[in-house]
Amino acid sequence: MLFRIRSKLLLYFIVLVVLLTSVGFLFYNSSEKLVNEYDDSFERFLLLNDISQRTNGMTEKLHSYILEQEVQYLADYKKEKLKLINDQKRLYEIMKTSDISLANYKNMIDSFLDECDATLGAFKKDEINAYSNHFNEVLKINGFLQESTLALLNNKLTEYQKFYDQMEQQIHYYKLMSISLFAAAFLLSTLLALWISGGITKPIRMLSEAAKQISKGNLSGEDIKITTNDELKPLTETFNQMRANLRQQVMEIKQKSELDKLLKELELRSLQNQINPHFLFNTLNTVSKMAYLEEAEDTSRLIESVAALLRYNLGDLNQASTLRDEVKIVQEYFFIQQTRFGDRIEFITDIQDDCLDIEIPILILQPLIENAFIHGVESYEENALISLHVYRYKDKIYIEVVDNGEGMDETTKEKIHHYVKGTKTDEIFEPEKSKGHSTGIGVKNVIRRLQLYYKRNDIIEIESELGQGTKFRLIIPYVAKGGKELVENSNCG
Repeated sequence: MLFRIRSKLLLYFIVLVVLLTSVGFLFYNSSEKLVNEYDDSFERFLLLNDISQRTNGMTEKLHSYILEQEVQYLADYKKEKLKLINDQKRLYEIMKTSDISLANYKNMIDSFLDECDATLGAFKKDEINAYSNHFNEVLKINGFLQESTLALLNNKLTEYQKFYDQMEQQIHYYKLMSISLFAAAFLLSTLLALWISGGITKPIRMLSEAAKQISKGNLSGEDIKITTNDELKPLTETFNQMRANLRQQVMEIKQKSELDKLLKELELRSLQNQINPHFLFNTLNTVSKMAYLEEAEDTSRLIESVAALLRYNLGDLNQASTLRDEVKIVQEYFFIQQTRFGDRIEFITDIQDDCLDIEIPILILQPLIENAFIHGVESYEENALISLHVYRYKDKIYIEVVDNGEGMDETTKEKIHHYVKGTKTDEIFEPEKSKGHSTGIGVKNVIRRLQLYYKRNDIIEIESELGQGTKFRLIIPYVAKGGKELVENSNCG
C-alpha cells in the first residue's frame, strides 16, 4: 500500500506530539494557577502595606501643614488622600470576605478620612480646640490602623503558610505525574521507533547486501523477499526485476561478443581501404602538372582550385584563420562554380585589401557563399549574381554576401532572427543537409561559431525578401591576427 511508511511516521509523531502537548498543557495550567494565587496573595500584602504607608503619610503632611501652613504640604496631603481612596477601593475588590476584622479595618479607613477632613476644615476656620481634637482622633485612628494592618498581615501570612504547604504538595504531585508521563512517552516512542525502523532498515539492509554482490559481479543471488506491504515492496520487486534484466543482458552481451569482433575486423579493413587525404592532394597535383604539360591550362587551374579547396576544408576546425585566407578560398570556390556554370552566374567582389588581416574562425565565408548559391541562384538559367563586399566602418569590419535569388519567407526569417538574438536555441532549424555543400557546414553552424568566438550575439544581420534576394552581413570587431587592436588610422575604409 502506497504511503504506508509515511502513515507510520505520521502516526508516531502525532501520538508523541499529542502526549507531550498534553503534558505541557497540564503543567502550564497548573503553574499558571499557582502563579495567580501567589500574585493575589502578594498583592494583598502590598496593598495592606501601601494603606499603612498612606495613613502615615497623610498624618505627617497634615501635621506639617498645621504647623507651617505651607501650600506644598497641603498639596502632598491631597495626593496621599487620593492614593488612599484608590487603595481602599482596591481593598474592597480584592478582599471580598465577611471577616469582621477586615470590615472593621475598612470602617477605620473611612473614619480616618473623615477625621482628616474635619481637622483640615476646623484649621481653616481657626477653631483651635476643634482641629486639635480632630487631629488627636486622626493620630489615634492611625495607630489603630497600623496595629490592624500588622494583625491582618499576620493572618495573611498564616494563610499563606497553608497555601505554601498545599503548593508544595501540588508541585510534588505534578513532579511524580510528569515523571510518569515522560516515562510513558519515552517507552511508547521507543517502541514505535523500533517498530518503524525495523520495518524500514531490514529491507534496506537486504537490498544493500544484494547491491554489494551485484557490484562484485555476482548476479546469481536469490530474489529478496519482503513481508511488509509498504513502499519498500515495489522497490524490492523492481530491484529483483533489475537484477534479472542484468543477467539477461549479460547473456546477450556474451552472445554478441563474437559478432562484435567480426564487425570490428570489417570496420578495420574498411578504414584501411580509405584514401589518405595527402595521397589525394598529391594525386591532384600530379594530374594538374600533367594537364599543364599537355597545355590544358584551364583544366590545370580547375584541379588546383579543387585541391586548395579540399586542403582548406580538411584543415583543423579548432584553429583560427584570417579573413585574407577566407577570401582566397572563396575565390577558388568562385572559380570552380564559374567553370561549371559559365555565363549563368556572375561573381562580383569589392574587397578592401588592407582590412584582411583580422583573425576569424575557419570556414566562415565559404558556407555563406555556398548557401547563397544553392538556396539562392543555383536554379537560375541566367543572370544569377553573387557579390562579396568587405569594408571597414569605424571600429568594425563588415562582410556582406549578397545574392539576387529567391529570398526567404517570413517564417524562415523570423526563425533565423530568433536564433541570432539567442531567444530560441532549440528547434530553430531542421537539421541542415549537406546537399551541394563541399563543407557540409550550414548557416546555423556559422552563426553559432561566430557568436561563441566573439562572445556576442549581434555578430550577423540578415536582410531578405521573397523574390528580392538575400544579404548576409557579418559584423566583425576590428582586431588584428593575434588579438591586437588595429590602429585607428588604417587605410582600409
